[in-house]
Amino acid sequence: MGQGDEIHITASIGISLFPQHGGDPDILISYADVALSQAKAEGRGCFAYYSEELTLAARKRIELETRLRKAIEQHELRVFYQPQIDIDSGRIIGAEALLRWLDPVEGVISPVQFISLAEETGLILEIGEWVLRETCRQGKQWLDAGLSPLTLAVNVSAHQFRRSDIGALVTKVLSETGFPAEQLELEMTESGLMESQDKVMGLLNKLRALGVRFAIDDFGTGYSSLAYLKHFPLDSLKIDKSFIDDIPHMQDDMEIAATIIAMGHMLGFKVLAEGVETVEQLAFLQSKGCDAYQGYLQSKPVPPDEFVKLLSWHGLKLS
Repeated sequence: MGQGDEIHITASIGISLFPQHGGDPDILISYADVALSQAKAEGRGCFAYYSEELTLAARKRIELETRLRKAIEQHELRVFYQPQIDIDSGRIIGAEALLRWLDPVEGVISPVQFISLAEETGLILEIGEWVLRETCRQGKQWLDAGLSPLTLAVNVSAHQFRRSDIGALVTKVLSETGFPAEQLELEMTESGLMESQDKVMGLLNKLRALGVRFAIDDFGTGYSSLAYLKHFPLDSLKIDKSFIDDIPHMQDDMEIAATIIAMGHMLGFKVLAEGVETVEQLAFLQSKGCDAYQGYLQSKPVPPDEFVKLLSWHGLKLS
């Protein structure tokens, strides 16, 4: 860097006021630190004033993190499975593995309430590894019991790509569990895929050589283009639920869904719709040539034993 180069620096600022927020310097500093966390959460380069609400939010966050760490230690996490249905035949062709937290007091806790915290604290690495291993273990158990082969889809966080060797982990888990690589599908978001393109491309090609499948989750909510995605070794696109919810009442959403299906097929991808809840939505997707769907119309995410019951209703019985 030369002497004439310009450097632009931004700052996030947390503010506490004397005497409104306290009269002790240590207290004011701690309150300013709480406000600083809020300023950073708003996008950095911002400022925020301390408030009692911020303190309560910080306490809740610390409490949730403590509980989540205990949940991991005490084996309170579970993998539920939501069936994925072939639209033409109506048969179950796979399932998405979805994390649930079975809290002894609150009951089932959705990952919406704790995944962002897990990513911030780094716990997502431990949780993600456990979900992958448990899904492959369960899949192998089903195969050994005589279940017809199904594709099991596991979500992979962008944090796992950045902070761990996800390729080595997948290879190790497949070897240890004996689950066939061609029946494992890794789901990534558009932003996670585009974030470190060269690194991700090499990783996907390495796992593709083993037979692992890949899908883009929540498609349409990121910033990538279908034309660019053709460079990645992908198998399918999953249309985000937000574009399915208002079908057939919102013309814009119908056009977006139809366009994704058509362009996805042109690029050689299978297309799966998420969040299908009505027969009208299913009929529209079928008319546009969508390949598969998942959603409450067929089943909510269920524990392994209930998933096996669903399979038996579809004629995929265990021997």
